[in-house]
Amino acid sequence: MKKQTERKSRRSNYGYYEETPEATAFKRLYNKLQKQYDEQGLRVFMTTSSNTGEGKSTTTAFLATASARYRQTDTVLVDCDLRRPVVHKFYSLPNEGGVADILTRGVNIRSVLKSSAIPNLKILTAGVAERSPADLFSSERLYQLLDRLRAAFQIVLIDAPPIIPVSDSLLLSNVVEGILFVCKAGVTQKRVAQHALELLEDNRKKLLGVIINNMKGLLPYYYDYRYYDYKYYSHANYELE
Repeated sequence: MKKQTERKSRRSNYGYYEETPEATAFKRLYNKLQKQYDEQGLRVFMTTSSNTGEGKSTTTAFLATASARYRQTDTVLVDCDLRRPVVHKFYSLPNEGGVADILTRGVNIRSVLKSSAIPNLKILTAGVAERSPADLFSSERLYQLLDRLRAAFQIVLIDAPPIIPVSDSLLLSNVVEGILFVCKAGVTQKRVAQHALELLEDNRKKLLGVIINNMKGLLPYYYDYRYYDYKYYSHANYELE
């Protein structure tokens, strides 16, 4: 029972335990990505997937933790999955006040920006959307929000909705500088992933690469560390297999 409690705590706090298999795997992944980011001078990124349940929120959370904790980079993790927000749960934070409040009512960013237990990492939770997220992401306030975050932080990581079910990520892709696409081995179908990437066509040049997780097993991430065995394909050389 004690071990199960410790494991649950470790999974939910994303990086507080430095020697976990997942922390090690994502530290390596972040180091690989950072070189690419630095070479291109990019700072505002979104992570998405074709459908729900493919690990894009987990990937974004671990990359944010790696950026802040291991690289000591001022980082903000932004939950733009307004329809199914989960980032606040990862860091045991309330979802009161956030992106939806800023875009709907012009709430001051500082009043809803939350601190995490990880040094250098701030969290901007989703909040509760009272209007269609697609309408909110079409507003000038989104551009203003990202401009201010870019000025305040070295790295801005956005957990974006999946591409197939809704148009939200296509709108967000217009305002970010880089896109990471997450697939889950044994779950993501090739034709579905290809269709999602086709929908991104207008901003395909922003696609930095594809992260494929669960490479060695098909168990959900909360049961087995094999979820964190990943493969990364940069935009220049990836191919969906």
